[in-house]
Amino acid sequence: MTTGMEPTETGSFQVIRDKETLDIVLSSSLENIDRVDRETKIFLRQNGHEQEIFVICLGLREALTNAIRHGHHFEISKKVHFSLEIQGNRLVMEVEDQGEGFNWRATQAKEPGLTADHGRGLAIIRKFFDAHGFNERGNKIILLKALKA
Repeated sequence: MTTGMEPTETGSFQVIRDKETLDIVLSSSLENIDRVDRETKIFLRQNGHEQEIFVICLGLREALTNAIRHGHHFEISKKVHFSLEIQGNRLVMEVEDQGEGFNWRATQAKEPGLTADHGRGLAIIRKFFDAHGFNERGNKIILLKALKA
């Protein structure tokens, strides 16, 4: 298991990694999304899932951006918890923020318009992930993706 805590100009960024899990706690800064992306690419390559990088990183960027922008309103003192876990032939991704949450039931059936400048995150997630869900409060999303052998 490796772990690291780095205070930076973008707040804190803590990584805990072992063979099948990646846990990151980050301050609510959009710059930290790039750091999560890099750590995730390393994790997926080390586990032989390089072909999944694009889709997994697309989903994490959507989920983390929503947590930072809508959940925390860019308040850098608030933390986002991101995790990936390989469970046999599937990957489980979770993103949880410290915000009030949102009414995810009301957004489940909505599709963004072609010219919409927001609201595409859930449509992307529905297209590229096998399943997704939220906690009751609406401040945590769980994404499931089948992994190729």
